[in-house]
Amino acid sequence: MCNIIQKMRTLITVEPVMFLYMTGTFLLTPAYQQLILFKVCGEMYSENTEVCADLQNHQEESTAVQSKASYIMLIYMSVVSLLSVIPAIFLGSWSDRAGRKLGMCIPSIFSAVSGGLFIAIAELPEIGVYWTIVNAAIIGISGSHVAVFLSVFSYLADISDGSALTTRIGIAEAMIYFGGTVGFLLGGTLLQYYSFTHAFGVFCGCHILAVIYVICWLKESKHHQDQEKVLQGVAESILEEKHSLSLAMYAKRTFSCIVKRRAAQDRLKLYLLVLCMLLVNLANTGEQSLTLMFVTYPPRSFNNEKYGEFTATRMLLSGFSLLGVFPLLLRYVGEMILAKVSCLLRIGAFILMAFSTNIWMVFLVAVVNAAGGFAPAVIRSICSRIVGPNEQGAMFSLLASVETLCILVGGAIFNGLYPITLASFPGMSFIVMAAFIIITLILIQWVSEMPTTHPPLIINEA
Repeated sequence: MCNIIQKMRTLITVEPVMFLYMTGTFLLTPAYQQLILFKVCGEMYSENTEVCADLQNHQEESTAVQSKASYIMLIYMSVVSLLSVIPAIFLGSWSDRAGRKLGMCIPSIFSAVSGGLFIAIAELPEIGVYWTIVNAAIIGISGSHVAVFLSVFSYLADISDGSALTTRIGIAEAMIYFGGTVGFLLGGTLLQYYSFTHAFGVFCGCHILAVIYVICWLKESKHHQDQEKVLQGVAESILEEKHSLSLAMYAKRTFSCIVKRRAAQDRLKLYLLVLCMLLVNLANTGEQSLTLMFVTYPPRSFNNEKYGEFTATRMLLSGFSLLGVFPLLLRYVGEMILAKVSCLLRIGAFILMAFSTNIWMVFLVAVVNAAGGFAPAVIRSICSRIVGPNEQGAMFSLLASVETLCILVGGAIFNGLYPITLASFPGMSFIVMAAFIIITLILIQWVSEMPTTHPPLIINEA
């Protein structure tokens, strides 16, 4: 029995953590947005409750509510994004020394606390809508999804060798899509047929389960005192152990991960791969920001139900591709070839979306885009193999921080471009996204022509 449990712990590690966290995250998004709309309407029209009960049939009031709510939502997203980068920079290098589990637990603990506050905001009329910004700060200071991503991918780098790492990162990426599908559908159902309290209660439950799983099931991937004898940078580690490490020193270790000298062209390769992640996530942010508006705009004219079907289809296809097709293809095709094919299909999906005029063309985008997650998985894996075993957390914290900053930068770019081109060519923003991926494809080709020289990973079976 012990041998069976040990084997299960080797096969099933951080994937459930990613699934539970992303389920809660995607469940929270429509819930907090609807709560903000509900509270704003209640505060603006407290003396006329009929307006909020049937807001869609009050055009002027609806416009006023949405304008103020969108402003609050922008503040909410900005607070979460900006605050989450700061602790992640320290957590990455800190986890390289102390372990990965705490980085998975802290965001879920803080999220569960924020879920309780969300319930209070929903249930108590005297609590104003701006208390949601306090919740954004609570989630942000814990590191949010940035901390979870860097901890999960660093954990996988600790326990996987070069041949299996790309596959395991792909499976972890698949959990993002599966969690997104479940969270999106579950959140819609709870809000439609139950209440805010039920939705935020399930959100809390997801994060509590994630913490219990990490504590009770996961074995720490980094046994610090054993590995210090064999990891690179022994002399530096001994010297730093004599002094108490300040936050500034942890931040320095994180940034030094990307600027330090490396063998052959590995430093240039790392720069190019980080730039690839920047471009990919700018395109992803634009897609997430504009798809709803674009598909509801004539001649596509999607309703909420049709948009939900499209989103669920896209996430499921992407998740199954990463979980089943990607590991199978890696047995017969090189990972860089898969990354380039992924970029080509992603470019085709954006162009098809830009020129789509009906429902079947939009749903075809979901099919063409199914392999879109291959490239980020390959990029993460190569970055992990370039840096040393004691730099995994620092490197993944940089990647996760880049992804988070892309939410703000990409949102500003595409939300500014879309209204300008709406009258002439509504799909222009998707052409720009395709251009970003074309540049990514060129950079990946450049990286694939560089010699492969990276330090060996030390395997620690969890």
